[in-house]
Amino acid sequence: MARAKKYPDFEFKKGVVGRHRVAFKGLAKSYRRFLMDHKNLKNYTGDYTVMSILFGLHQSNTKSIKFKWFYDWRTKSLKKIDPLKESYNTIKWKCAISGRPIKSNMDDFSPKNFVHPEYWDTLGSSVDMSIVESSVKFRIECQKLLLNEQKELLDLFKRNANPKKELD
Repeated sequence: MARAKKYPDFEFKKGVVGRHRVAFKGLAKSYRRFLMDHKNLKNYTGDYTVMSILFGLHQSNTKSIKFKWFYDWRTKSLKKIDPLKESYNTIKWKCAISGRPIKSNMDDFSPKNFVHPEYWDTLGSSVDMSIVESSVKFRIECQKLLLNEQKELLDLFKRNANPKKELD
């Protein structure tokens, strides 16, 4: 079984086209961006071992999405990917039976999604008409939210339509 490389292969010579005497030719895009963004690496350009260790550290930090931190614009805080997905999948809603505030999932249209957990035992084989009305209103609200997000995304695409500078 093949073992994954711990450090990337890179050219490290004087006069190569790249940044800090490291050639971009054999590097992945994330390593190129790492070199472009960190100008303070020029202090370590004389040592091949230090540069390979820095590349190894960068690889371990960017390898899996599970370990990355993402900025949540709603709460203005950093979160891992699973809580972030959950927070963007739920919206504030009110219970169809009691009117108490609950959090409902956008992709779940079961009766339990529209009822407070204390009232789940009242749900039987037949569905109350208030739950059906709440479900229809919830679907309309979700459509409005998704359309607004789509418009915001298209506006963002239009603002960022200028081509970015390519890395060699």
